[in-house]
Amino acid sequence: MGKHNLENKRDTINKMKNDIENTERNYREDEKTIDQIDDEEVKADLQLKNFRREHSLKNMKSNIQNEYDKENNFKNNMK
Repeated sequence: MGKHNLENKRDTINKMKNDIENTERNYREDEKTIDQIDDEEVKADLQLKNFRREHSLKNMKSNIQNEYDKENNFKNNMK
C-alpha cells in the first residue's frame, strides 16, 4: 500500500507541474498578444486573465510545495 500511495503522490505532483507549465505558457502568450493589439477591450480582458493566472500560479506553486512536503514526510515515515 505504501508504494501505491507514493506513486499517487508523484502522479499528483507531475499533474500539478504540467498545470503550472501550461498556465505559464498561456500567460506568456497573452502578454505577447497584449503588446501587439490595439483593441482596448480585448487588452483589458487579456490583462484580467493574466491577473487571475498570476494568483493561480502562486496557489499552484504553494500546493505543489505542500505535496512535496507530504511526499518527503511519507518517505521518512516509511523508513
